[in-house]
Amino acid sequence: MILVPNMKKIATAAVSAIMAVSMLCSSAFADQPYEGYSYDWWGDPVPSQTGYVVDRVVTGLDFGSGTRYNTDAQLKAISEQTGSEVTKNVEIGELKEPQDLFIDRETQSLYIVDSGNHRILVTDVTYSRAFTVMDYFYNPKTDKYETLKNPHGIFVRHVEDAANENESTMIYIADYDNSRVIGVYADGTVFQIFERPSAEFYDADVTFLPNKVVVDVAGNVYVNIKSITDGAVMFAPDGSFSNFFGANRVEQTAQAIANKFWRTILSREAAASFIQAVPMEFDNFDIDDEGFIYTVTGSKSATTDIFKKMNPAGENILINLGYSDYTYGDMASYYYKNQTYGSQITDVDVDEYGTIRLLDFANGRIFEYTNECDLLFIYGGKGNQKGLFTNVTAVEAYNSVVYVLDSRKNSITTFKRTEFGNIVHEAMGLYNLGKYEEASGPWQEVLIRDSNYWFAYIGLGNSELSQGNYEQAMKYFYRNSRAGYNRAFKQYRMQFIRDNFNIFMIIVLVIIVALVVLSKVRKRIKAKKAGGK
Repeated sequence: MILVPNMKKIATAAVSAIMAVSMLCSSAFADQPYEGYSYDWWGDPVPSQTGYVVDRVVTGLDFGSGTRYNTDAQLKAISEQTGSEVTKNVEIGELKEPQDLFIDRETQSLYIVDSGNHRILVTDVTYSRAFTVMDYFYNPKTDKYETLKNPHGIFVRHVEDAANENESTMIYIADYDNSRVIGVYADGTVFQIFERPSAEFYDADVTFLPNKVVVDVAGNVYVNIKSITDGAVMFAPDGSFSNFFGANRVEQTAQAIANKFWRTILSREAAASFIQAVPMEFDNFDIDDEGFIYTVTGSKSATTDIFKKMNPAGENILINLGYSDYTYGDMASYYYKNQTYGSQITDVDVDEYGTIRLLDFANGRIFEYTNECDLLFIYGGKGNQKGLFTNVTAVEAYNSVVYVLDSRKNSITTFKRTEFGNIVHEAMGLYNLGKYEEASGPWQEVLIRDSNYWFAYIGLGNSELSQGNYEQAMKYFYRNSRAGYNRAFKQYRMQFIRDNFNIFMIIVLVIIVALVVLSKVRKRIKAKKAGGK
């Protein structure tokens, strides 16, 4: 009886502790306007811990003032050319419909394509470096200063065999309304302009409005034009047209299949009346450190080649790897008021570790994948709160920070990894380095924190498989990865045969001896019966 008051105190304290923890959890997630979720093996959405939370949101008004990179002598020449004074110091002011971001990992610089203000802004990835404004570019061929008109994309590369440090940095800008890609050095001197190819190669009736640009290690320039379906326009380093690169496949719709059938049985004249099926144009692309080009197609009606990884020959290697039929973005669309709502992938980023991020224009979400296209995290969403978007246009990542550009809010949102996200990436990093046993610990920690995180089961299965623990690997892969389970089962079967080979051979020999003995016995019995008769 004396223990009852103590028990009441303990119970009261326990309830208070639980309520406190609940309040802490609620307050911890109060600033997170989106719910973490993922998909299980069956493609059903399940609640999940989020791997990223909002760090900060910045607009042009947060940037203060900046300086033009031009020298005083250049500014004087620009003022004379324009007929108005162009000063060194510039108030950054509001961004206006920005269209692209680029992170130069070598210098840790962040480039912002401020499209509506016809300029490029440059700072560092933490916004701590003073802003540089690029809006006038000296063209030595014309001895004039070029300006941008609604630029849409940017790419920066570094070369080791340059004549000087200035020329080692080469900046390529997709100058949309000027119908060109302009290449400039770090000091803004124009070294090449990539313009519309001749009518021999490029349809004269089709516009040439460069949307995005990437460059490979050889200096070949790939330009994304949304009005063409032949793929990216590829230029040689000297500005000459090379080829079209990486066109999407034709959508296999019922109409396309029917047209193909009728063309096989009708005359050429009759077949010519059918509308020719053409592939969808892709919306955006990125290039990784190994030279693979990744493209995304954001059309609502597209079901083929939503996401591709292409080798230098323009072949989608995801087809051979079995990843081309994956669903990228949300697993399923939904139908509401005569409209089909689903993901529209508008941008792709591949970071220095091979992690892939796809930006969903329709829902304002970021989908993060491994280099083998396994889903890791989903974050972001549509709305006006911090961490939500209205019109996403670009995504970039550096280290563990993700940058998302919103052209309607005229803002850049940065996401930082949660502790849970760090554990997942730690496990992935260990596995990719071949440290399979060490990776098991972080994967176990992931499951303790979130039992719905199905990729942890795959990670543990891969770790056990790599260590030769095939039976345990099969348990982790079961209902989580059919391909992984098949690999583990195949190895388990081979190991079982090897481990029991001697027993199998003894059994086989015993059976053979038994058959031989039985055969001789039967012959003797037959012989005795024949002799008796």
